[in-house]
Amino acid sequence: AILGLVAKLCACVGQYGIGYFAGKNVSVQKTIGVDTVPTRAIEKILNRRGMDIGKVAILVGGPDWPTSVTCGILNLDIPQMLLGTLPVFIASIAPQTLVGALLTKQSDGNETLWGAIKTASTGLAAVSQAAASLIAAYTITQTIERDHVELAKERPEHAAVAELTARQAEFVKALQEVSAWEPMIFRRKAVIVVSAALQLFTFFIFATDFVLMEPMCFRKFTVQDRIGASFADGGLNGNVLEIVRRPVGVANLGLFAFAVFLHIVHSKDLSRAARQLLQQ
Repeated sequence: AILGLVAKLCACVGQYGIGYFAGKNVSVQKTIGVDTVPTRAIEKILNRRGMDIGKVAILVGGPDWPTSVTCGILNLDIPQMLLGTLPVFIASIAPQTLVGALLTKQSDGNETLWGAIKTASTGLAAVSQAAASLIAAYTITQTIERDHVELAKERPEHAAVAELTARQAEFVKALQEVSAWEPMIFRRKAVIVVSAALQLFTFFIFATDFVLMEPMCFRKFTVQDRIGASFADGGLNGNVLEIVRRPVGVANLGLFAFAVFLHIVHSKDLSRAARQLLQQ
């Protein structure tokens, strides 16, 4: 568990570094909305020193990558960020480490006891994460309501972001116009409909793995199983790629990739159409 905490803190610092250097780009700043009220409210909360409950809730309850990277983009204090992250040890790391350890205790004659402890540990982690997320949302909302006027003020350091937003306003308007469903040409409608239909279909097939006794897409494999073991013994015959079943699993992954490709094509096509509209 201690090793897990150290790994978590190192990951936070690494992701902070990515955000710090990426945040020097105006487009990146605009993407996370450094000039918007909600992002400024989060910044205000995270700038609090110590173990403020709202700050801890955001750092613990928020998703790893976006939270740490955003801290870097906002150029927050690293020691204070790590201090607010420490309670994740109790909320998530320790319970989940215990669950992993208990997986080795399933065949010593006390399956019922170990199973109960494992379920309780998983439940504790889930409740802690949910509580942190709710407290974070409440704290952000309260900060916005209380300090909205201050947070909405223009800041000199965000002038470049405001300028970029103004320049892109016409393009956004044109994109909304060409994205309207009624006037959209049949070809564009067909591409996005096929993409959406294929994504829904492939997700449905993936979901059947959770309800069928014998999965269609992926072989059952747990941390207790060995890659080198045979299929009959719960392994992968020495090849990690065998976790994907053939032909259904491979075909479904291919269909999903094709659906994503169509979505990208549709997005690029609409962007091109919006630029052409602006040139008219």
